[in-house]
Amino acid sequence: MMIKRIIFFMAIAYAEMSCGQKEYKSEEPPLMLSKIQDEFARLVEKFLPSVVNIEVAWDEVAHDSFGDNDFLQDFLEGFLFRDKDSSGKKRGFRGGGPKIPQKQRVASQGSGFIIGSKPSKEGKQKTIYVVTNKHVIEGALKRNSSSVCRPGSKVKVRLQSGISYEAEILGSDLMCDIAVLAFKSEESHPELTWGDSGAVKQGHFALAAGNPFGLGGTVTVGRISYKNREFGSDNGDNTEGPDLFLQSDAAMNKGNSGGPLLNIYGEVIGVNTAIFSPTGTYAGISFSVPSARAKIVVDQIIEKGFVHRGIIGVFLHPKEVYGTEHMKKGMRGVLIKEVAPGSSADKKGVRAGDVILSVNDTPVKHWIQVRSIIGFIKPGQSVKLTILRGKNQLNIDVPVESFSSDTLQKTNQFMGVSFGTNSGKVVIQQIEEDSLWRSTLIEEDEILRLGDQDVKDPKIFVSQLNQLQEKGIKRIILTLKRKGKEISLVLPLDHGGEYESS
Repeated sequence: MMIKRIIFFMAIAYAEMSCGQKEYKSEEPPLMLSKIQDEFARLVEKFLPSVVNIEVAWDEVAHDSFGDNDFLQDFLEGFLFRDKDSSGKKRGFRGGGPKIPQKQRVASQGSGFIIGSKPSKEGKQKTIYVVTNKHVIEGALKRNSSSVCRPGSKVKVRLQSGISYEAEILGSDLMCDIAVLAFKSEESHPELTWGDSGAVKQGHFALAAGNPFGLGGTVTVGRISYKNREFGSDNGDNTEGPDLFLQSDAAMNKGNSGGPLLNIYGEVIGVNTAIFSPTGTYAGISFSVPSARAKIVVDQIIEKGFVHRGIIGVFLHPKEVYGTEHMKKGMRGVLIKEVAPGSSADKKGVRAGDVILSVNDTPVKHWIQVRSIIGFIKPGQSVKLTILRGKNQLNIDVPVESFSSDTLQKTNQFMGVSFGTNSGKVVIQQIEEDSLWRSTLIEEDEILRLGDQDVKDPKIFVSQLNQLQEKGIKRIILTLKRKGKEISLVLPLDHGGEYESS
């Protein structure tokens, strides 16, 4: 009986509320908002067909195929089978048996956009150029290479229509994290054009397009929240690492990398590269390579296959300098911590300890600013450095020299092993999967001696190895430090120097 009363009273209350309400009539939205909405839709319809999805696949070598985390397999192979594994193959004890390298197929996805095309001299096919990030296609590349692919790797470009094309990697650039792909097609495809990132202001609209989480054809709208953001690791190295970025709040996530950031005219003002997030997903801050830099890199890769940059031979301190004894209030600068012997800066009298106040009359306070400005000056021209040396402020014109990232990688590489420096010591940075030395050396090994000669410079070390190889030497004795212990190893200089297994 109580339930019936409750239902009855609810019905009466609803009837009273209904009688008291006026009839609602929808109104037309303000004309201006309606036009803005239609313009955004028209803009997206115009540029979206030029945005593509990038699919990359390659073979990765897994060096531990015994399942170290499988307790049952540990027990069976390490105790019961002793000298044989569970399949009956001869092997050592569980803890000391060889680890058999096995290949596994790995795949990743990203975004890109069509920026140009070139008609073929013969036939109807055209070469279509696609821009993306280097880190999107990194897995398909051989280590320390800007364009040479791993055997068996595949790169595909998938259009908004769903049609896919197999693409080749024309080249890539580590500093700007830019790569250029190319595919052949008889069809014409809509292309995007470069906009002027220098004309962009904080508060301007920005649209990001791409393939977040594999959801192709996605477009988000935001605003430019900061220009010339110095984003990345602070290592003061002039040859690789981050650049100056456009920062926006256009939503981006994993898979957006390589897609375009566009202005309200549908022009590319940036190449979407990274997000800042404590969770790994969008948190309101996104970074894009400005078109002013990306266009220079893309044009060079299309024309030459690699990128030449300007350098003067200085290494910079990562922290901003201010408030020192001879710096006036408000003065900022970048400290030169080292000058390469014989470089153009050295020849012009630039010293370690000098503080760079401006480059070509542009004030600087971060090492990335200095590197970025000099890097995009054509080799052969000069750059004006305004420096503070003690109490004196000097202007020095320094000739800009040419630098190619490929040159550095080849100079410091031998037998598929890349060498670099860490705190003044020569260390192993990367080892390619097909290197003869992969089973013996590990990354971060510190190289101490080649034979009885101390190793202090990676370039000189690689040069010595090349000379020994040219002389027909089959093996070398290399002394290194690993986890605080000094060890010596015998390494082959070619396949003829390999030891036969006993």
